Amino acid sequence: CGRTYVANKQQKKRKEEDHMEIELKYLIDKDEIIEQIFQDPYLSKIKDKNSDEEIEMHAVYFDTEDRRLYREGMAFRVRKEGNKLVATLKWNGTSEDGMHKREEINVPVDDEEKLKMPDIHIFDQSEMCQVLSHVVGKRNLIPLMDIYFKRRQMRLDTGKSISELSVDLGQIVCNGKVAPISEMEIELYSGEEEDMKALGDDVAEKYGLIAENTSKFKRGLDLM
Repeated sequence: CGRTYVANKQQKKRKEEDHMEIELKYLIDKDEIIEQIFQDPYLSKIKDKNSDEEIEMHAVYFDTEDRRLYREGMAFRVRKEGNKLVATLKWNGTSEDGMHKREEINVPVDDEEKLKMPDIHIFDQSEMCQVLSHVVGKRNLIPLMDIYFKRRQMRLDTGKSISELSVDLGQIVCNGKVAPISEMEIELYSGEEEDMKALGDDVAEKYGLIAENTSKFKRGLDLM
């Protein structure tokens, strides 16, 4: 009943921390392109002042030994973002032509032990905690993979949409195997989705970027 149960929950009013994540994802195959993107004249023109930032990230994804969360279309991670810790639950995801959409919850965490032993009750303030309890039951959560990367980002305001453009460089470590990360993301914060998509298309065409439909999490699972 997992997928149906999750879908039914979507029909109810969500709490403030629940929202739809909408982002574009592209592969970068040449390092020199990164600096060109961040120095692009048009992007520099629409960039919010002082929004440039570099952050070291370490994400750990968890599931039960029998992959209950994955089988129900859910992903649970705890990520260290610079000096902050954030727990995230994602579900009901789709991806097409580089456009990724999924429901998600982000909750601040104040205990680094959650990178090793998380607790689904992190999400107690959301109705999705009931879904997690139903799916996980009494099973233990175990780490599936570690994802390490440096994110360079800036916020963009076209007048019709506000989004964050970021470039991630790093690696996925799973089951003794490693896969590189070199990708650009544009995540919609507010405004028109079509405008954000047009911006992504323009940047991708100008710098020869390839739309990527596979998330970091799915790439880690493929290593298994």
